[in-house]
Amino acid sequence: MIHAKGILSRDLQLEILELTRNIALRSPTFIPTTPNGNKLNCEMTSCGKYGWVSDRFGYRYTEIHPQTKEKWTEMPELISSLAKTFASMVDEYDYVPETCLINYYKKTGKLGLHQDNSEFNLKPAIISISLGDDATFLVGGNKRNDVVQEILLRSGDVFILYGESRLYFHGIKKIAPNTSDLLKNGGRLNLTIRQVK
Repeated sequence: MIHAKGILSRDLQLEILELTRNIALRSPTFIPTTPNGNKLNCEMTSCGKYGWVSDRFGYRYTEIHPQTKEKWTEMPELISSLAKTFASMVDEYDYVPETCLINYYKKTGKLGLHQDNSEFNLKPAIISISLGDDATFLVGGNKRNDVVQEILLRSGDVFILYGESRLYFHGIKKIAPNTSDLLKNGGRLNLTIRQVK
């Protein structure tokens, strides 16, 4: 794992934020449900060739937005370029950013422990960009009952899961309201870039 604290400048964060707004205009955010019918405690959308969805049919990637029935918005070059740069930090020089999952957490947002294992290829790194309010990030091991550590993620931080940690259980314990003024209405945006195939 790598936690690159404050690696993104304020100006770069604002630029990424504006890109996510444009993405949401074409590929609107939605609140997915788990296969057992429970709603997730965050809003999300995606950009790139694939988007991640969850419903009664399970967790999976699709090329079509579940509401608009259109292809996901193309991944902006800036996000793709940043992902490749961060992947090179862990010696993944052939990294292909195919999807960027954009999660928006309100002040009460959270996300339970889970593995990112819906991808066809489980080897390429997972690259996570934090914007907005601080979040308490949980990360454990390869088993759900492994010891979990808490890591504070702040706006401008980048977190990379790669190698053995690629399949570690992780989640968001809580958001710390009013710890950033980046987002006009508060909350936290998390951009997670993955290579799917």
